[in-house]
Amino acid sequence: MVPVLVLVLCFAIDIGYFFIVAANLVSASRNAVLYSGQGFVSPGQLSLPSAGSGSLSDTAGVAGLAGGDLAGLANMATKANVQVCSKKLGITQTSSGYVTNCSTFPSGSLSFAPDQDPESNYGMLTQRVDVVYTVSPPIPVDFFLFSMPPLTIHWQAEMRALD
Repeated sequence: MVPVLVLVLCFAIDIGYFFIVAANLVSASRNAVLYSGQGFVSPGQLSLPSAGSGSLSDTAGVAGLAGGDLAGLANMATKANVQVCSKKLGITQTSSGYVTNCSTFPSGSLSFAPDQDPESNYGMLTQRVDVVYTVSPPIPVDFFLFSMPPLTIHWQAEMRALD
């Protein structure tokens, strides 16, 4: 009976860690997109914040803020990627409006395209932050050839910003 209880406890810890990671991803993307979009509205800030400086551990910029929210997760530096789409990186004109440009931190490639704001011709631009993290179970346990596989979680947040 004891081995079964230990196995159930290990799986409960693994699943609980997955939920903690998901909660951190939601918080990181939401906080980063709010910071990305507030720019001119904040009295302490005269311009839009930078997208980042290349490292998630550097707290400068939007990507650094997201990385700071993820700092408590295991192996954050190697398992996390953040894509920031902001007016600070420039805008691209399409046939029906404007789309903000994106950059990935640390350098790499995430190919999540920002949504075009339906009112982009009237000064509304979409700020977007995508956070991707690969979760490995903290207690890798095999049970009759079944183990919890690594799981990649993607969370994105968007916010309309008046240009």
